[in-house]
Amino acid sequence: MDRLHLILERYFGHTAFNPYQEEIIRDLLAGRDVLAVLATGGGKSLCYQVPALMGDGVALVISPLIALMKDQVDDLQARGIGAEALNTACSYATTRRVLADLEENLVQVLYVSPEKAVGEDFLALAASLPITLIAVDEAHCISMWGHQFRPEYRSLAVLKERFPAVPMVALTATATPDVREDIVRQLHLAEPSVYVGSFNRENLRYAVVPKGEDAYGQLRDLLRRRREDAGIVYAATRGGTETLASRLRADGIPALPYHAGMAAAARAETQDRFIRGKVGLICATSAFGMGIDKPDVRFVVHYDMPKTLEAYYQESGRAGRDGELSDCILFYHDDDAKRLRSLIDRDLPSEFQREVARAKLQSMVDYCTAGGCRRERILAYFGERYDSLPCGGCDACVPDRPAGKARTRSGNRKRRAVRPASG
Repeated sequence: MDRLHLILERYFGHTAFNPYQEEIIRDLLAGRDVLAVLATGGGKSLCYQVPALMGDGVALVISPLIALMKDQVDDLQARGIGAEALNTACSYATTRRVLADLEENLVQVLYVSPEKAVGEDFLALAASLPITLIAVDEAHCISMWGHQFRPEYRSLAVLKERFPAVPMVALTATATPDVREDIVRQLHLAEPSVYVGSFNRENLRYAVVPKGEDAYGQLRDLLRRRREDAGIVYAATRGGTETLASRLRADGIPALPYHAGMAAAARAETQDRFIRGKVGLICATSAFGMGIDKPDVRFVVHYDMPKTLEAYYQESGRAGRDGELSDCILFYHDDDAKRLRSLIDRDLPSEFQREVARAKLQSMVDYCTAGGCRRERILAYFGERYDSLPCGGCDACVPDRPAGKARTRSGNRKRRAVRPASG
């Protein structure tokens, strides 16, 4: 067994890599830039964590969410790996401790927010460190064609300029062909290897539920059928998550809210209780779920329609990360689309951004209303052909099964090989 597989087994408990992981790792170890588009649950984190343990320096990881960093750092430290984070949530004392650990070469993986990573103080610190690789997580945020464009990501190209000899890997679960090209261009990746895994999550079942006048009653009844399962309900607003969680608790369904407006300590407590199974249901905005590593989420409900299929794919992808059958249920009403169109026209600063957002919203509406296999429509959006109709895993292909009905199975399902996407 070579050292790569020894590290995989010793630190992560796996005896084999997922599709494309080993190829990505070996390219990085050879000094090549990489763009990796792997579905949720495909093991993107291992693509930089394993090579970080192969070298004697520091792997720098750009991560957009403090919650994501916390999850990753906690997990790595529990495995005996030197991992730390620098972000706006760090106290002065924590920052000093991390800097001291870096000076003593005790940190193998350093997570940094994009805002901090491009500051001159951090760039000067990074120049003094033996950086072995740079990983840009959620790399779709760099593209104006993407669904979560963050202007600060555009400045990350300075890392490639300052450290041209350090291999860089850009990672995302959701990138259309246009977004992939933009990521390579904006980050200045040098002739990167490009790996695009299949977007097909065979264990997920998709359904769209017409949202009636008593939408809350529909949701409550669905959740009562899933009392024994862990789940997430996404709502459009912070207030919506609070209201839903409160009403559900009043109806005997334990639920907690989660949104970016909560105090950091309250968010962390909610996250920990959910991860540990102390509470089974979270009512959340899109701020929750990104990078949350809870494998046994059995269902994800979108009480309000998201703006894009990328957002829907990513958020619904919180379900079934352990490969077990899980449900992705979307409540739809025409009023949702009208509300989102008005927000696009009101909030986006340029006509280009508004045109892109309108087109993405229309794809989301078509998913809900146009008919045909839901799985096929999602995969086509990401440039992947699906030719196994009927899929047997959506309400269009299996119309007689009530959405959200719990189902069980015993034993482990044999997984089919992941087929590379086209494009």
